[in-house]
Amino acid sequence: MYITGGIGWRPARPEGWILLPRYRCAELGAHVGPGDHPIAYLHVRNAIPPHSYAPLYVRGMEQINVYMLSEAEMTAAEQHL
Repeated sequence: MYITGGIGWRPARPEGWILLPRYRCAELGAHVGPGDHPIAYLHVRNAIPPHSYAPLYVRGMEQINVYMLSEAEMTAAEQHL
C-alpha cells in the first residue's frame, strides 16, 4: 500500500515493479489481459464517485517498451530496480 502524503510504501515497494493504469499498459505494449488483476488502486482526487479509484497493474521492465516511458515513470522505475 502507498500512503500519499504520509509514510509512503508499507511494506516496502517490491523491486522492479512498475505500476501503470490500463491505458498506459496498452501504450507501452503490455496490454492488460483477461487474467490480469489490479495490484493496487490509485485515488483520483477529481473523479466522480464511484470512479474515484483507478486500478493499477504491475509490469516489469522486460514487459514494456522502456523507450516510451515518461521521465517520471523512468525515474520511479529506476528507484526500484
